[in-house]
Amino acid sequence: MKESREPLAKFHARLDKEGRVAIPKTIREALNINKNDYVEVIVRKIEIDPETATIKVLKQGYLITRVGTRGLIFLPADLKKEFELHEKDIVEVLLLGYHKFDELVSEKGKQLLSKVQTSGKWLEVKPGELIPEDKIMKHFTYIFQYRMSSQKPTGVAL
Repeated sequence: MKESREPLAKFHARLDKEGRVAIPKTIREALNINKNDYVEVIVRKIEIDPETATIKVLKQGYLITRVGTRGLIFLPADLKKEFELHEKDIVEVLLLGYHKFDELVSEKGKQLLSKVQTSGKWLEVKPGELIPEDKIMKHFTYIFQYRMSSQKPTGVAL
């Protein structure tokens, strides 16, 4: 017997002009899914026959994607192209799982992301100067040296 995986939720959604679909608020609230969490979904291109009240699945694709504001999730451009999906098309979405952002990222990773996402925080390092040591960032630090002959940067991992 083949094992099947039941979805946590199943819903229909209309693509917006940016190719996004929204996870309904009731589902997000029930499962405590928030912005920046990641969801595992199957997106299905469907055909609805109103006369027979049936839905035919034409194509389906599995993806893991980040949840944005108001529960919006982006569908990759190549998936939209392959499935021939356009603005206002209705798709069926099966929510298979979700992952809280804080559970996915280590403390070191959170600090790296915090540094990357902090606007206006940067430091000019002139030739010959040392990069200030940051014990947390040690594995993520690169020194860029300019070769006078080529003027191209070369990265050297510390």
